[in-house]
Amino acid sequence: MSSKERVVFLDRAAFTADELPIPGFEHNWSEYPDSETADIVPRLFWATTAITHACALDAEAIGQLHKLVRIVVTGPAVVDADACAARGIVVQPLPEHETARAAAGRKLIDLLEALVDAARQTR
Repeated sequence: MSSKERVVFLDRAAFTADELPIPGFEHNWSEYPDSETADIVPRLFWATTAITHACALDAEAIGQLHKLVRIVVTGPAVVDADACAARGIVVQPLPEHETARAAAGRKLIDLLEALVDAARQTR
């Protein structure tokens, strides 16, 4: 089994290139400026980590994402918490802060790295 994470950011336009550093763990990264509802399952099908700012993830979509381990929510996106709990998917909102947007990007990557590290320690 590969330990490489597959991270998909569904609506990356919420962050500029300068605001989001590259994660330090081994990964494949895919990003989209935004995603329509019909695009969500195909884009996340092989993902272990989904990042969403405003794209909703409902129970129907979550039920089709068999590799998904975690979802990081960076904004107002609605994620079906019950469907995630039933599948053992961790849903983690990016903590609110009052600092610059660049700090939000760094916080996002720090959070991702912590979640991936914690998951690897429990394997």
